[in-house]
Amino acid sequence: MSEEDRRRNLRDMLDELDRYFEEMEKDFQNSVRRVLGEGRQLSGPFVGGFAMQVGPEGPSIQFFGDNPLHSDGFRSPLTEQVVDEKGGALRVVVDLPGVDKENIVISATERSATVKAEQGTRRYKSEMELKAEVDPDSGRAEYKNGVLEILFSLRDKSNKGARRVRVV
Repeated sequence: MSEEDRRRNLRDMLDELDRYFEEMEKDFQNSVRRVLGEGRQLSGPFVGGFAMQVGPEGPSIQFFGDNPLHSDGFRSPLTEQVVDEKGGALRVVVDLPGVDKENIVISATERSATVKAEQGTRRYKSEMELKAEVDPDSGRAEYKNGVLEILFSLRDKSNKGARRVRVV
């Protein structure tokens, strides 16, 4: 990658970060207006953060933490997806500190996954579109030290849902 390409990627990432912060500021202002308009009090800390990375698809920014737009009390966890084309797998990593594995519920379709965990004041929910089509029945999960790893087999695209029709 040339020096100019690196600068362009950095500029793109910073421009995207500016857009996210503008969006986040508008969302936060709207949430505060809505809460105050309903006569409710704002209480407790607000937790939030972001992760930046540059991958094959280009720069990306992911926000995690409390969602000021929703009053359901769930926090968005930090997530990551890694596609292993050679190994035929998709690995989904979700940070869920402070919960026991018995309190984690995972559901999946070929194109999406939902992770929900609740324990005391720790409430997490992530609904994500998967980077690749998977066999949802192949999902295996392991939870250790606050990190959930889910491994799915990639969906076999050779048949793409076609069924053989018998001629009688």
